[in-house]
Amino acid sequence: MSKLTKQDKIHIFEEWTLEDKRGTYLNKKYGVNIANINYLVSLIKMHGLSILDKSYAHYSKEFKEQAIKRVLLGNEAINAVALDLGLASRGMLGNWIRSYKENGYNVVIKKKGRRTHEQEKAEQIRAAQARKRQAA
Repeated sequence: MSKLTKQDKIHIFEEWTLEDKRGTYLNKKYGVNIANINYLVSLIKMHGLSILDKSYAHYSKEFKEQAIKRVLLGNEAINAVALDLGLASRGMLGNWIRSYKENGYNVVIKKKGRRTHEQEKAEQIRAAQARKRQAA
């Protein structure tokens, strides 16, 4: 999906609601998947235009875990939970769930930023040792 500006998102919402333009037209005009347009419109209807003012949001481990459990244990739809929580995209929650399952049903919070040279060196040493063990 192409990155949309706040103004683009407002235009999409206005065209959807006021001008009765729908998915295929908006898809071609903005180059955005129809499902993502539907999600955006539903998100704005539920939370108002102020939801677009969020820039980057950091979500705590507890927040992610509660959202994941609503889907896995509460049998709620990913789309519905993502909308209810006001997530920027419906794919975020799906990614959290996939990561949760891949990591032994643990929520993993990734550190932001680059690793230090020492961390890079240590990672290279661990990788070299792992290759040696596999070769032996």
